[in-house]
Amino acid sequence: MSASITVTVEWCMGHRLPNHNGACKNLHGHQYKAEATVPGDISTVRGSAHEGMVMDFGLVKSVLKEVVKDLDHTFLLSVDDPHLPQLRGLPGVHSVLFVPTAENIAQFILEQLPEGVTSVRVWETPTSYAEVWR
Repeated sequence: MSASITVTVEWCMGHRLPNHNGACKNLHGHQYKAEATVPGDISTVRGSAHEGMVMDFGLVKSVLKEVVKDLDHTFLLSVDDPHLPQLRGLPGVHSVLFVPTAENIAQFILEQLPEGVTSVRVWETPTSYAEVWR
């Protein structure tokens, strides 16, 4: 039988969307949440450590935590952001090759996860998320 598992991690991070027409063009931050999903068949191998599972939650969570730890308590700015020269060098300020939208952050995370992870959902607020999949 096929199923999927999803693990979740949270972190705090700031960003800015330099071309946005609203408040997101300002420096601000969020309590982010990322969900990584792994689909697969439920193992029926009797006596196996993975019997009854698609995959061990802990295994997936440890990989996702490793990716997200580099984002926690940082501030992301696009390399094209005009404020980057003023803020570069401050502790926790990181430049990335993309505009740090929820969609692009989700894609960035998914690209660092193993092939078995087929989708990542990034919650930017308690009511709004972006999801990418392969």
